[in-house]
Amino acid sequence: MEIDFNTRQLERCYTSSSAALRQFGEAVGKKYIDRLNRIQEARAFRDLYNYRSWRLHALHGPDAGKFAISLTYRHRLIVGHGDSPDQLIIYEVTSHYDD
Repeated sequence: MEIDFNTRQLERCYTSSSAALRQFGEAVGKKYIDRLNRIQEARAFRDLYNYRSWRLHALHGPDAGKFAISLTYRHRLIVGHGDSPDQLIIYEVTSHYDD
């Protein structure tokens, strides 16, 4: 799949592990890079459901149309479909509990 980023900072965190570790901390930074590597290897969005531990699910309310992928217990990756079926947009890494 093709990955696009909502911000330059998210892209930098993917291309530079030191930037990811600085931005998100060690556990989340490593998971972020790992998840994006596996997303890039996928042929289609539906293939991401095969990773059960990711707990991929659709969001509702103001985030309808986006999906969440678990990074750690408290953090998740927010993604959405791009213009083509093989494109995924990375929107943000967020703390699920906002504390």
